[in-house]
Amino acid sequence: MNILSGLQKQVGNRVRVGEPLSRHTSFRIGGPAKYFLELTNIEELGNVIEFCMKENLDFFILGEGSNVLFSDEGFDGLIIRLKGEFKKVSVDGEEVTAGAGVKLNNLVKKLARRGLAGLEFASGIPGSIGGAIVSNAGTRMGWIGDVVSEMKIFIDREIKILKKDEVNFSYRHCGLPDSAIILEVKLGLKNNKKSDIIDKIKESLKERKRSQPVSTLNAGCIFKNPEICEAGKLIESAGLKGARVADAEVSTKHANFIINRGMAKAKDVYSLIEKVRETVKEKFNIDLELELKIVGRGMKG
Repeated sequence: MNILSGLQKQVGNRVRVGEPLSRHTSFRIGGPAKYFLELTNIEELGNVIEFCMKENLDFFILGEGSNVLFSDEGFDGLIIRLKGEFKKVSVDGEEVTAGAGVKLNNLVKKLARRGLAGLEFASGIPGSIGGAIVSNAGTRMGWIGDVVSEMKIFIDREIKILKKDEVNFSYRHCGLPDSAIILEVKLGLKNNKKSDIIDKIKESLKERKRSQPVSTLNAGCIFKNPEICEAGKLIESAGLKGARVADAEVSTKHANFIINRGMAKAKDVYSLIEKVRETVKEKFNIDLELELKIVGRGMKG
């Protein structure tokens, strides 16, 4: 049995071969995935992961593609996106349960309409709730880890429930092993006036529009902030705003963003990342750590 027929045995004819990953990332960059599959429930996911492990097939769980750069050569394995039951949201009083595939920005709006406060800081943040947990997404106004009460994960071929105190949330990090797949998250929120919640959301969106290149093709912040200074300020001080490699450009609005001006390749973005790192290291003796996930052959994080 070959890999394709083995995957088809698990999920039927839903496996896509050679799917362009540029269609699934906010950068609009990336070569083809050898296999691409949207899964709709935990049973399917468990069966597919078991098959991948048995066949030594690399796999990658892709959220909304907002914090990832795929190689121009693509991904020589299986890309998995979570749909179906992973997109469900339920509300019980001040407790919200959201599947890992739920879009974070849509969840913020949904909860605002219910008068539930606590996620306003996340308005405008692209990506899924699962991806937001992995990177502990947030702003100066708050972090997703602040409102998590519990999460359901798939690890070591079984489902586990973790309470908040079992997850080591820190800056841009949640402490889970790389092998863990987030399935579902419970959030503890607070009832509040809808008008107050909406005002905070508007404030957050206004600040994001003012300070970030929101209307461009980008993947969010490229580097984590060092302890002593924001990465964007270091890059700007190094004179790198507007620096380009082909159609990849350091944003002139916020220097910790790289934008695709339309035809950028992954190799262009990667070359620009290396140029920024080298220049900042030379000028300030600071090593910038990537926040962006780099996936695929020929590139290293």
